[in-house]
Amino acid sequence: MLNNLKLISAGAGSGKTYRLTREMADLLTSGTVRPTGIIATTFTKRAAAELKERVRVALLRQGMSREANELTNALIGTVHGLGVKLLRRFAYEAGVSPKVDIIADGDDQRLFNLSMAAVISLDQIRKIEHLCTTLGLSRNGEKYNWRKDVLGLVEIIRGNNFSREDIERSKRLSWESLQQFLPPVLEDLTLQQYNVRIGRVLKETYEALFANEADGTKKTESAALYLRNLLSQLKERDHLPWLEYAKLGRFTQEVGAKSRDLVSDLEELAQRHPGTTAFQHDIRAYQDLLFDVARDAIAEYDQYKKKRGRIDYTDMEVLVLDLLDHPKVQDTLRDEIDLLMVDEFQDTSPIQLAIFLRLSQLARQSIWVGDPKQSIYGFRGAEPRLMAAVMQANGPIDPANIQRQSWRSREDLVYACNSLFVSAFPDIPAEEVSLDPVRLREGSRFSPPESPEMAAHSGLVHWHFEPEGKTRHSAVFMQSTLAKAVRELLANPPLVLPKGEKTERRLRAGDIAILCRSNFGCTAVAESLADQGIPAAIARTGLLVTAEATLLMACLKYMLNPGDTLSVAEIMLLGCRHDLPNIIDHRLEFMAREKENGSWGSCEGLIGRLDELRKVTSEHSTSEMLNIVLERLDLRRIAVAWGDGEQRLSNLDELRRLAVAYEDSCHRQHTAASLGGYLLYLDQLIREKNDKQGASERPDAVNVLTYHRSKGLEWPTVICYNLDQSLRADVWGRAVVPDDPAAPVDLDRPLANRWLRYWVNPYDRISGGIPWVDALAESDFQLQATEQALAEEARLLYVGMTRARDYLILPTGKGGASWVNRAYGRGGKETDVLAPDTTETPFTWNGVDVDKRYQHWVEPRQQPAYPMTYRSIPFIDRERPGRKPYAPLGVDETFLLDRYGSSTCSEAVHYAGTPDVDPAVDHRLFGRCVSAFMAGDSGEGLDPEYRRELAESLITDFLPGQPADAEHLLDLSVAFHDFHRTNWPGAELHCQYPLRGRVSHRRYDKCVDWLLGLGNAEYILMYDVCLPPKQYQQQAGLKMAELRLQAEVAKQVLGAQILAAYLHFPAQGCVNEVKL
Repeated sequence: MLNNLKLISAGAGSGKTYRLTREMADLLTSGTVRPTGIIATTFTKRAAAELKERVRVALLRQGMSREANELTNALIGTVHGLGVKLLRRFAYEAGVSPKVDIIADGDDQRLFNLSMAAVISLDQIRKIEHLCTTLGLSRNGEKYNWRKDVLGLVEIIRGNNFSREDIERSKRLSWESLQQFLPPVLEDLTLQQYNVRIGRVLKETYEALFANEADGTKKTESAALYLRNLLSQLKERDHLPWLEYAKLGRFTQEVGAKSRDLVSDLEELAQRHPGTTAFQHDIRAYQDLLFDVARDAIAEYDQYKKKRGRIDYTDMEVLVLDLLDHPKVQDTLRDEIDLLMVDEFQDTSPIQLAIFLRLSQLARQSIWVGDPKQSIYGFRGAEPRLMAAVMQANGPIDPANIQRQSWRSREDLVYACNSLFVSAFPDIPAEEVSLDPVRLREGSRFSPPESPEMAAHSGLVHWHFEPEGKTRHSAVFMQSTLAKAVRELLANPPLVLPKGEKTERRLRAGDIAILCRSNFGCTAVAESLADQGIPAAIARTGLLVTAEATLLMACLKYMLNPGDTLSVAEIMLLGCRHDLPNIIDHRLEFMAREKENGSWGSCEGLIGRLDELRKVTSEHSTSEMLNIVLERLDLRRIAVAWGDGEQRLSNLDELRRLAVAYEDSCHRQHTAASLGGYLLYLDQLIREKNDKQGASERPDAVNVLTYHRSKGLEWPTVICYNLDQSLRADVWGRAVVPDDPAAPVDLDRPLANRWLRYWVNPYDRISGGIPWVDALAESDFQLQATEQALAEEARLLYVGMTRARDYLILPTGKGGASWVNRAYGRGGKETDVLAPDTTETPFTWNGVDVDKRYQHWVEPRQQPAYPMTYRSIPFIDRERPGRKPYAPLGVDETFLLDRYGSSTCSEAVHYAGTPDVDPAVDHRLFGRCVSAFMAGDSGEGLDPEYRRELAESLITDFLPGQPADAEHLLDLSVAFHDFHRTNWPGAELHCQYPLRGRVSHRRYDKCVDWLLGLGNAEYILMYDVCLPPKQYQQQAGLKMAELRLQAEVAKQVLGAQILAAYLHFPAQGCVNEVKL
């Protein structure tokens, strides 16, 4: 099955993209594969575009222009992009529409939440909320977000294609696997009996502690107060959270030595709580309820999508997986696919892995490129165990398919990482872990030698921070000292060689990246850097509480509602730069004059301009209105003046992006977009804590991001923070478990023989002193969780440490670098990797000992603040002129009435009697019909039958279903042509004669209805008026004005004299001469 699969191991910085390009280009050049026979998947659209462009360039260099052009027909993109194309191509076989509607990312979560809300009954919600309280999940008045647990279950269920039967099986096995650690149920002890006993013993113990004069310690006093509080809770609720029973079960450690005998009875009784029916019922009920809600919500969501003919990306993956089992599809793809190429295979989800395995069976060749050491997206569904099974089934990797060279890092860093991670990954052969550095101190064929200054210092740097005096070692101390160390580093910057540059230069702030374990840690580090006067480039929340966003939102709210006085105050404070006391005084004065006309603040410049904009933006879209406010009020200049201009401009751009995203979302959901809707959309982002600020990467800002976000990036200097983190080996929560951990994975059915385990922890963070929990901690489940956590954090550390090009800085404090120690110790080596007060390290590679550069700080808890300095933002003009008014290019009503407003005409001259037209006939359309017939009937000697057919045809076109008579058209046309032939015999008649000219810089481009040439450069004009009499009376001045304009333009165009001009009323059979 895997005979055609080539696995390529590409470690960090080893030239993975180059290898992908070379593999594909070589196969195309040799003719082994066709451009149209390639399927290549990448992790991002950007990576797909880069791969395609590199291969095209390689083909063009070989003179293969036809193949380079045909490469556009290859399926190169993300997994989702590939799946959509396959579904649309094989829509009939997949049972979907060829124009299947894919629910966009973000919309799917909202729609699923609606589905979950539709299936959860109030009774279920009450039960779950009650269980959250008894299980200690909801504490201190703060409700536990159990819906997040449901969503977590749903993601795993759908991401692993678990069926309804799999869900029921997982629910049952989750309880049975946990129940084996619980003590037997005490059938003779009900919850009521147990609580009565607890209440009595609690009271006795409290009174004994209170009366124990031999123990006057603060510890015992606090314990007594705690028991009194529990007595109050028990009296109020008749039951305590199980967490409290767990605490009472080891209460001897909470009192002084002289009181321990007094609490022994309470402790012994509390330790019996795991055997109560109620305790075990609560755990099982909570787990079962969450499984049931997840199951029903998935079913409701599926029904919602089926009714509307929509699918989301998870459905798409399942449909593609099923589609690849279809015989016709298999035959078609087997004939077409020459090459399947998978990039970053270690990050694929279980369903995606199954898809790739099916496609590999159909393709002539398969090439998978990646690095198992960088599989860090387990929280997104990636499962290293399945990937390891594929690699094991495929056999040892050919040495030719191992990228051996590191093109990124200096030799010190490569050797240190080799020594550390060969030990950290004992299950991976050393040749697949270690790399050979290209960047040597003395230089190499592909890298220049390092300067003496750079070569004199090791690329591995150890910063050690100690508190001054009795200062407590805390996270705040570490962050503030780290920020100070960064400031000192920038004050004396070392030489670096950034990517793409050929000469060394001094380090800049933008060359530094600080990696943290969590987003919260990133925010804290960024704030510490700000205290030291160092800008930080960080994607953080709080967009809508920034001053620039507040000002822009106030302007939009005022545009929406002129009576929004809070927005007026914000505009005056931020935009007009009034101080708050003056704004309050101004408001009070206005209220004292409330009988006066006008709105508060209308005299202010910005608010006055907003009032003007409101008049002309009523039909603008949200994004258009936002951009107009930004431009016309010059809000960018105002925001930049507050400092940190680049970040503020980035935040304003983020608001513009969100406006477009909101409009796109409305378009997808077939709803109307409005300014009010946009403001509600932003409010929803705030509630979801998803109002992320713009991340402005710039040379003067230090990059602060998580280890996970750093994957695929690199910087000259990387600071790996949080190295003292403890191991996160939690056996509680969700986990996908194989039926038999020792059995090999069935690669024909990689998603089979697995189930979802969910265990709820009833004790919060209490981990010891409870027998059944201690037994669980010694079980195979905990051992597996610990081993998985060790492997996961080793992979994450590998990703972080291999981002550095020139300097890798490892800061430590009192807690040392336990994370690094654990990784190094996976190979059986017990040592303090980053020992303080020494430049030696345990790292050695190929006989080369790697030393570190050691720097030591002894600092107070808080560092003195430094002012922030920012780069200036250039603007073209000091003051923008704003929008300049321009006269209209064409002719409008105002121009006509201003220029020819005094027009007059003579009495009507009838050339025919007014026809007796049925009142039901549309007068305006009848007039146009008569005018059109007169134009077609202008020739003499036309066949009478042809004239009648023409009249009847025009009536059918202009007046369908109306009682109009063709005789009226025939009679009026004959009378009109007799009229002009009698009054101007021999005149040459032109109908719809084009006129194009300019009058007072206004352009006129229209056809005159009738033009009679009298000879001797003399003409007469006629302008058809098809309005009913009442409407004509309202527009008479406008019609006469336009006729006079036509006469003036005709005089220019024809270079002749206009003797007369007439308003012609074809439906009434008369003309009125207009005085020129």
